[in-house]
Amino acid sequence: MLLAGISGTGKSRIVRKLAQATTTQHYAKEEDRWKDNRPENFELIQVKPNWHNSMDVVGFFSNISKRYEFTPFVEFIVKAWQHKDTPYFLCLDEMNLAPVEEYFAEFLSAIESRSADENGEYITDPIIKPFKKFGKDACEDMLKHLLGEAHHTESNPLAVQFSEKGLTLPPNLMVMGTVNMDETTFSFSRKVLDRAMSVEMNEVDYDKFLSGESEQFPLLTEVNELLVKRPQQASEVKDDIDSKKVTDYLKAVNDLLEGTPFKLGYRAANEAMLYVSASRDFAGEKFSIEKALDEFTLMKILSRIEGDDNRLAVDESDKRATSIGLDAITDTGESRINLLNCLRAIVRKHLGNETATEKKINIMYHTLEREHFVSYWA
Repeated sequence: MLLAGISGTGKSRIVRKLAQATTTQHYAKEEDRWKDNRPENFELIQVKPNWHNSMDVVGFFSNISKRYEFTPFVEFIVKAWQHKDTPYFLCLDEMNLAPVEEYFAEFLSAIESRSADENGEYITDPIIKPFKKFGKDACEDMLKHLLGEAHHTESNPLAVQFSEKGLTLPPNLMVMGTVNMDETTFSFSRKVLDRAMSVEMNEVDYDKFLSGESEQFPLLTEVNELLVKRPQQASEVKDDIDSKKVTDYLKAVNDLLEGTPFKLGYRAANEAMLYVSASRDFAGEKFSIEKALDEFTLMKILSRIEGDDNRLAVDESDKRATSIGLDAITDTGESRINLLNCLRAIVRKHLGNETATEKKINIMYHTLEREHFVSYWA
C-alpha cells in the first residue's frame, strides 16, 4: 500500500499505530501498547536515494566472506514467519526516493505468485533462493543467523522450509510505503501501481489535533485473523459478493480506457473482487458495494491516469463518449471532453453521485484545464 500526501500528515505514524493496534505482545498496562514505538510486529526502513538494486533489500551472498549478508527487511520477514497469526507491518519511509521497481524487484515479482498449495497453505516464489543452493556450510550459517539456536533442520519446520524452498513471503506481511511527490523523488511506474493500493493523506484537521482525537486509534487484535488469513484469488470470493456488479463496472471503465496505456488487466479485476469481499468482512452491516468500489477506483484506477491535454482528450464523435451520452459527461463550465469527465459519468451511473472518486476527478479535471497536465499524485 502506498500512503501519499504532504509531509507531516502522519503517514508513517499510521503504520506504527496499526502495528500497536494488532500486536499480541503482553503489556503490564493496556495504555503501554500505545506508548511502545517499536512493537515487535513493526519495522521502519528508510529508503536511500542510492538504492538502484535489490541488495539493500534482500541482501547478497559475499564471495569474499562466503557468508550471506542479511538486511533488516529479510530479518523482519523471518520474524513474521515465526508469528504467522499476527499482522506484521513494514513501513518503507520515503519509498520513492529511489526507483521502486529497481530495489524492490524480487518483492514485486513474488507478490504476483501468491497462491494456495494443495494443503491450502499460502505460498509465493522466493525472494532468496533455497538456502541449500548456497552450499552446506553457508546454509547452516544462514539458518543459525536467522533462527538462532532453533535452526536445526530436523526439528524446525521453518529451517526445512528455508533450506528447501528459500525465503518466501509470509501471509501476515503488510508492506506500506510513504510517498512524497516533489522534485527529489521518482514517479511510480505502472508495474508498481498495478501491485499496490494508493491512499491519499492530505487532510489536516487542527481541531482534532488540539483535542487529541487525531491520536485515537481502535484496538484491532480481534480482527487479526481477517487481516492474516486473506483469500488470494477472486474465485474464492466471487460467490459471496455481487460479482456481476463488479465486473459490469470494470467493463464500463475498460471500454473507456480502450486504446490507452491505462487499461485494466486481470490483476485489477482480481483485486477489485478481493477488496469488495474484505470491505464486506470488516464493515459488517455498514457494508456498501458502491462505497467499496468507490474506494477501489480511487486507489487503483485514478492513480494510473496522467498526461497532458492531448493524451487525455476524447473526441465528441468517439464511440466511447457517444455510448456514455454527451449530456452525462460535462458539468456546468466544462468546455472539453476528456477521460476524466467521461470516467466521472461512468462512476455516477454505477456508484452514484458525490462519491470520493468524483471529488478527486473534479480536482484533476480543473488541474488539467489550468496547467494542461495532470497526475493523481500532484
